[in-house]
Amino acid sequence: MSSTVLAAVSDVPLSAERLARENLPLAKYLAVEKARTALHVDLDDLLSAAYLGLAVASLEYDPSRGVPFGAYARTKITWAILSEMRAADPAGERSRDKIERVRVATELVRVRTGRTATLAEVAAESGLDAETVTRMQLLDEMVRTATSFEARFEGDDGRQAVDLTDSVILPEHAAEQAETQRMLERIVAALPDQMRQVIRGVYLEERMVKDVALDLDVSHAYVSKLRRIGLTLMREALDAWENGTEPDRSTKAKAAFFDGVFGAAAAPVVAVPA
Repeated sequence: MSSTVLAAVSDVPLSAERLARENLPLAKYLAVEKARTALHVDLDDLLSAAYLGLAVASLEYDPSRGVPFGAYARTKITWAILSEMRAADPAGERSRDKIERVRVATELVRVRTGRTATLAEVAAESGLDAETVTRMQLLDEMVRTATSFEARFEGDDGRQAVDLTDSVILPEHAAEQAETQRMLERIVAALPDQMRQVIRGVYLEERMVKDVALDLDVSHAYVSKLRRIGLTLMREALDAWENGTEPDRSTKAKAAFFDGVFGAAAAPVVAVPA
């Protein structure tokens, strides 16, 4: 968790720790989103990278520059996640460049001739020798199999298409990330309408606070308030889900939100006199 990362840094300002805690749902959401298409990286590693990026953002953030913390944090978190993905990439950066050259060359020959390119044609088009082309094609296939959602099949019984890497290679990891993704989507969907638009706009669509405020016809300060309350609700919902605890439904607004996430709370049992 980001609190663990922050704890490793001496003399962390309270404001930085507050920013990190308030924006934990953002870090988790971005990590889980990326995990859907980066199955070669363990979800826990992506989460750790996201929390580290959030911690760095909270420590380095300078509000005097006029950049909203959400946008600044998103950049740092995304950079940290991509760094983790590059470190775990089975192909590597140099091989990725060659794989792309082979892909482009293959497509150019296909468009020009109307048929599948031969090995010699791809080699000539890409400027690589035949042995390198063959090796890059094999590596490309391995990476696609390990990391992509492109290999899908439709079940004979009409079930929804299933990703082969989810069902065969990493079933436990895929199930965990799918469950977390569904819960995060449910939490965002349960937010009040304007609050949901703010969270999606600022964090998921990378829009400026002023633009979101203009769309909603409200003030910049009001959008910031909605963002802060929305993140707090998301964090409380995630904590309740992960810990199996009952969320605080002490107000009508909170009760409506948590009912939308978890369902209505069970009515208290009233003893009936004999």
